[in-house]
Amino acid sequence: MEIPSDAEKITLRANKKYKICTCGSSKTLPYCDNSHRDLNEKKGTSYKSLKIFPSEDITLSVFSKNWK
Repeated sequence: MEIPSDAEKITLRANKKYKICTCGSSKTLPYCDNSHRDLNEKKGTSYKSLKIFPSEDITLSVFSKNWK
């Protein structure tokens, strides 16, 4: 599988909670800042953040077509 060229590479630390944006409205992309709550209310959508709980330090490449 080919990683998109505009994917964000992020490092996550063990035993911490991370929230990843799925709506594209966050001002802290790729992390969620709960902007989806206002978006859901205004547009009748049901976006939620993706929660990640790594058990060890990891580096991920993340991408969403909703991110601008």
